[in-house]
Amino acid sequence: MAVTIERTDNEFIIKLPLSIDPIEIQHALEYFQFMDVVSRSQATQEDIAELSKEVKAGWFEDAKKKLRQLDEFKDIFE
Repeated sequence: MAVTIERTDNEFIIKLPLSIDPIEIQHALEYFQFMDVVSRSQATQEDIAELSKEVKAGWFEDAKKKLRQLDEFKDIFE
């Protein structure tokens, strides 16, 4: 597999063979986007921990609402 990386004054150009799965390429691109956002973030570790806690709590509340609608789970959350 021949992967080439070129560097210009303001960007990298990565050339990949067509045999690479496009989904894997998408995952790699999402990782690069994540790293770019993280590198510009001014959030502290405490900020990230608090946000994580809020997201998890919100997800659990949404999941409970959905599960309550199913007969098998009605009695569990009441």
